[in-house]
This record gives sequence, structure tokens and C-alpha cells, in this order.
Amino acid sequence: MRILTEDEPSATQMKCARRMRAIAPFLAKGGVGAEVGVFKGTFAEHLLGSAPSKLYLVDPWYRLGPEWRWAKGERSTLAAFRRILDAFAPEIASGIVEPRVSFSGEFFATLPDHHLDWVYIDASHKYETTKAELDWCLRKVKPGGRIIGDDYIADPAALHHGVWRAVQDFVKAGRIRLLLDGEARQFCAEPA
Repeated sequence: MRILTEDEPSATQMKCARRMRAIAPFLAKGGVGAEVGVFKGTFAEHLLGSAPSKLYLVDPWYRLGPEWRWAKGERSTLAAFRRILDAFAPEIASGIVEPRVSFSGEFFATLPDHHLDWVYIDASHKYETTKAELDWCLRKVKPGGRIIGDDYIADPAALHHGVWRAVQDFVKAGRIRLLLDGEARQFCAEPA
């Protein structure tokens, strides 16, 4: 593995592999994908294993400040971005990987509608932000595209419960249809 951040409990190789096994059937080979909320980049290499023709790696990194106060281990946002640039230099040079230092809404606003085959959301995990990201995804994924995400936790006491709430609101409103409902704390949906 090119990027190892075993200092982050949610980004151990075992947990990343479990997440990837759950979502792999929903990632279109040769498709255009985006990981929104890259953090230190551990999961990006797993997503590259799905052989996308293009993978956007989207995170505000240093625009959030010099460090993530809540992070474990290395907290520098700039160091994380540099590691990603170094680790994926060949894919960046070839145009397969395109890092974007951007908040999710800013990134989505730059894309034409129906541009993405899939999106993997792992950003703020807040209810309102996740709702906005789901709205954007419904416009930016192609017909038959997939909206996938992490930290999908039904427990109302969980720190990232906002993801589950937002997804459930979209399901109840008939805007998305769930294809994966919680395995390895992941969700996968398609536009309804």
C-alpha cells in the first residue's frame, strides 16, 4: 500500500478492505468516480483498484486550517495533501487521478450534469451537509450511476448518524433507492 495511516482507527487496512468488499460490486469498471472527503488518502488506493478511467480526489485539506484537531497521529492537513500528491504522482501525471482542493459543493458545481458513474461520500458526516451532497449527486451522476458513502450508522447516539438520517430522508422522499444498506457501515443508492 502506498499510503498507510494506521494511526486512524477508521482507516486501517482491514477496515478499508472490508469497506471495499461491500461497495466493489457497485463501482463501474472504467467509470468516472469521485471520492469526496479523502482525508489522508488511505481509501483512495482501494478505489483505484476498481480501475476507474478518472478518479477525482476531493477534500478541502489545508483550506480547513493547518491541522485536523480531531485527527489521531499526523494532524497536518498540508502533509496529508503532499502525501497524496507523492503517492499518486504517476496516476496524476497520466490524468487518471485529479486531486481537487475543494469543499464538496464547490467541486460538484464545476462538473457537468450526469458526468460521474459513481461518487463515494466520506466528508463532514453532518446531516445538512450530507443532504446537500446527495442533492448534488443526483444531478452529477449518470442515469444508472451510484451514490455510495461511509459511516452509515443507524444508531442515533453515533457521532456520524447524520449520514444515515440524510440517506433515509432521501429514501422516504422517493429520491433514491438503496442497493446496500449498512454492510461495513456503507450505503449505496441509485437515483429513483
